[in-house]
Amino acid sequence: MKRLLLLAALVACACPSKPSTVTAGSASGSAALGPALAGPHAGVGPVEATTCEGVKPRIEAMYRAEAQQREPKRVEDAVADNTTMVMNDCAKDPKRVACLAKVPTVAELEKTCLIPLDDEGTEGATK
Repeated sequence: MKRLLLLAALVACACPSKPSTVTAGSASGSAALGPALAGPHAGVGPVEATTCEGVKPRIEAMYRAEAQQREPKRVEDAVADNTTMVMNDCAKDPKRVACLAKVPTVAELEKTCLIPLDDEGTEGATK
């Protein structure tokens, strides 16, 4: 079931029906990657997940859609790096799954679902 969901998400993200909107701002997690996509990504809707592993395919699909727009030459690296960052935060606080399962954009994910970074780029106090 997980593989089918992942495959469906990857196929949907590979052929979006509408171009994504890009904004000028990004949140803490992928600040080095540049601006995050603002609109929801085709095929990356909310999921019913109760574990970090259950939400992982959705996170990968969201970052894949962003990377295809922002960094087409390093999609796999960007997806792997960003997904690892999110999964690490989720493992530290599994209550984040609810946020990760429903957040509509990468920018919002990084702003509201992740452990905030301080000015030095290290993890600050959790919310």
